[in-house]
Amino acid sequence: MKGKTHATIGLLTYYNYTILSDTKLTLIGGVLSLFFSLLPDLDHFNSIISKKLSNKKIETFIEALIMIVPLSILFYLGYLKTFDYSTLLLLYMILFISVKKTLKTALVRKIAITTILILICILSYTLFKNIAIVKLILFFSVITWFSHRTFSHSILAVVILYFITDNLDFIIKNLSTIATISYLSHLILGDILTPSGIPLFFPLSKHKFTLNIFKNHKFTPLVEKATVLLMVLLSVYLTFISNIKLPNK
Repeated sequence: MKGKTHATIGLLTYYNYTILSDTKLTLIGGVLSLFFSLLPDLDHFNSIISKKLSNKKIETFIEALIMIVPLSILFYLGYLKTFDYSTLLLLYMILFISVKKTLKTALVRKIAITTILILICILSYTLFKNIAIVKLILFFSVITWFSHRTFSHSILAVVILYFITDNLDFIIKNLSTIATISYLSHLILGDILTPSGIPLFFPLSKHKFTLNIFKNHKFTPLVEKATVLLMVLLSVYLTFISNIKLPNK
């Protein structure tokens, strides 16, 4: 499904949760639900959340750094007279060509996102001295390096996320619940409804489960619209019910 659809369903899920649990609807809760509803697609280099965590300038810098570091090492070896410069230049040209072929945009973006998350991790621990925040950011980083729709789209990821965020309720009340249901909305109200499905029991099984009755991907936009419509209708119904005043006996 598209990122916008996941975001919409995630926000509607959070809204419905606030009504059913009789909790206050807050801006920070909405922002967090939006983030966690998009989080499973962090394993896709071209997803909305991946693009937001990185940009072309950072990726260009990372790519240049990857090429400069080995060049610097080779020149240092030349300085130490370990090799002559002509041999080092030849070695670097071979290295440059081989790395350039494998250094795709997806890999550069993964490295960039991981670097940013590690820096955030260091900063957050320095400021808050809370290991749970560090665990959460490292969880984000781990997602980045798995193939699309594997670990991040499994029950295991949901369980890990819940237990990590359960220690972060000081940030916002019921954070673990908001994070978990928003994350689940991506899986259960999103990707499991596509023909490709999701590997719920990864890594024990790579079998992908789907609730889609259509085998053709051309019907996916129809399924997306139908799911959003049903969530909107549910929101309207719950809002109406919650505002009905019971008659006095």
